[in-house]
Amino acid sequence: MKPLRMLSAIALCTLMWPALAQIRTDTASPGATEQMRLGVLAYHQGRFQESILLFEKALAWDPNSTIVQVWRGRAYYRAGFEATALGAWETVAAKVDVPPSLAAFMEALRTRRTLPRSNGGTTFVEASRIEGGKGKSPYFLRPTTILPESDGTFFLVSHGSDQVLRMNSSGVVKERLSGGLAGFDHPFGIVRGEGGALYISEFQGNRITGSGPRGSITFGGRGRQDGQLLGPQYLAADDRGYIYVSDFGNARVSKYDAAGNFILAFGGPASGFPGLASPSGIACVSGLVYVADSTGKSIFRFDESGNYLGTLAGGELHFPEGLASGGEGRRLLVADTDRIVAIDLENERVDEVYRPSDKNPRITSAVYWDAGSILACDFDRSTVAILGEPISLARGYRVEIDRIDASKFPKVELLVSVREQDGSPVVGLDASNFHLSETIHAKTSTTVGERVETKTVESLVPVRRPQFDGSGNVGTAFASVLLVERSSAMARYAATLRSLVSELAGGLEAEGKLGLVIAGKAATLVSRPSSPPDLLALSKALIASSDAEGRFDTGLRLAVNTLMPSGVRDSVIYFSTGSIGESPANGSAVSELGALLENNDIRFNVVLVGEGRLDPALQYLVTRSGGRIVNASGPNGLGDLALALGRTRSAKYKFSFDSAGDDDFGSRQLTVSIEAYLNQKSGRDELGYYAPLE
Repeated sequence: MKPLRMLSAIALCTLMWPALAQIRTDTASPGATEQMRLGVLAYHQGRFQESILLFEKALAWDPNSTIVQVWRGRAYYRAGFEATALGAWETVAAKVDVPPSLAAFMEALRTRRTLPRSNGGTTFVEASRIEGGKGKSPYFLRPTTILPESDGTFFLVSHGSDQVLRMNSSGVVKERLSGGLAGFDHPFGIVRGEGGALYISEFQGNRITGSGPRGSITFGGRGRQDGQLLGPQYLAADDRGYIYVSDFGNARVSKYDAAGNFILAFGGPASGFPGLASPSGIACVSGLVYVADSTGKSIFRFDESGNYLGTLAGGELHFPEGLASGGEGRRLLVADTDRIVAIDLENERVDEVYRPSDKNPRITSAVYWDAGSILACDFDRSTVAILGEPISLARGYRVEIDRIDASKFPKVELLVSVREQDGSPVVGLDASNFHLSETIHAKTSTTVGERVETKTVESLVPVRRPQFDGSGNVGTAFASVLLVERSSAMARYAATLRSLVSELAGGLEAEGKLGLVIAGKAATLVSRPSSPPDLLALSKALIASSDAEGRFDTGLRLAVNTLMPSGVRDSVIYFSTGSIGESPANGSAVSELGALLENNDIRFNVVLVGEGRLDPALQYLVTRSGGRIVNASGPNGLGDLALALGRTRSAKYKFSFDSAGDDDFGSRQLTVSIEAYLNQKSGRDELGYYAPLE
């Protein structure tokens, strides 16, 4: 565990305290106080429907309590009823000045459904820059290629200093690769291959070095024969694990298998194709291989066997180098030396998305990174720029305290999520990106004539002994609930369904948990998530098929409630013929289910069984929650889904601290605040909790 780095306590107190003073944390009625305390406890345990009822009871005791109305809105929000939550908060805002964090939360919630997403033509601006440095001990020199990692870090190939660095979003070096005893000889390209193996091309060494589960390998070698290389640059890997390298000196592309065995070379002259002159960037997208030609100012399209299929952006580019795919394979990002362009692969439209203000830049690599941002390296300036959309930078992060555990008070534990406004997880943060503070109550006495008056004063101060207890991206723990459509159509696939569930369970990593809910007329919980999963109970439940049409909405809500309080990688997997059944009956009901999933960071996945068409409502839930759709009869079966469950990017972060607050033997509500900040963006949340009664 690492201690949290502190910001200026004086500045924070000056900024936040006046706003916090507007809403009292107590009520005028002892009955309301008790119901609110129970409601807060239920909220932090993930029982949102119960907490809503308790807050309603508190309001029956004290209808004018603004703090109860704020809490009621929070519970409605987590339960998926966003319109009702807004109504509760707007009632408070009409009476008092709400804290800035709540005001910002309300505004973001109002505009979320209309928040524009990047379409490839969006203009990006520089949010921050990592300098390589100069002199005798440079940070890195002449960077060529960037490879993003799922945990928010990225690999940077430092061509000029013969190293490959793994860095975080703050520019801190987490790992240095120097090529072992032989050392790298001017490394240039980098790519992840089969099983997570890392491949690095060496421009001067005329070879490719690979390291992974099978051990270290080296292949290539100087020459013009098949399999040999002269100045290898950029690398790419296709879905089957084959490695492609732009062989600059031989004006071709060479293809190898994961073990480094030469497969073929392509890019020479052919019918209607003059041949590659200066091959540079490569990207593999949807079974096609895109190769940039820097002097040809174009990108050429090939199949995986090296057959020429056409030209992309012919003559429209300046001097294209690195290529990267994005937008679920719909866009190609091009490092075009003095700018970055995005090419829509469906209509072949070319859009300039970034042009640096520096004179004579040389951008050799640009990649889509965390939550829609872009990383770009400038070879000549030895810099890495982090680019963002202006609207995203202005709106900041969505920081939400998911729950607080004060059962061991004064030790307090928090689970916090950090997301972009569109719901994308922000990963790779560490202790230096957060500040924790809490509200302290202190009694002061003043003498008025012969009378002594005592009052309680609140102040916001940094917490004591804060600890960063880790990110949800560490490890592969997850919990999933299988939700099974109950219908006459699904009844025909009972045997297939049992086989699919066994296949999914067999492909899980050790930390995976599975449970089962049947979406019948009345939703039925068969098994809570466990590891290993109770396959016998699952199998028996799947055998008992029914021709009756079930209710999807109640099944989904039961599946979500089974996962509460939600963990770092929770998900629902809906086995379906594509139908949503009798319900929900309208768009608002579907929207509420989407909010329930998104606001609790639970991904909704669909396993499509049979030949049916996917209901648009299911597609909406998958998209909104960041899930995926898998065809049960696909070539990889459920193998990819099984691996993805434990490797999904998580927006969760864990913290703990020792509270200095006076809990008044568990009867006073205490408040904790957290702020996250990175690259000119920040976000903040504050939430109350109760210590155990004494």
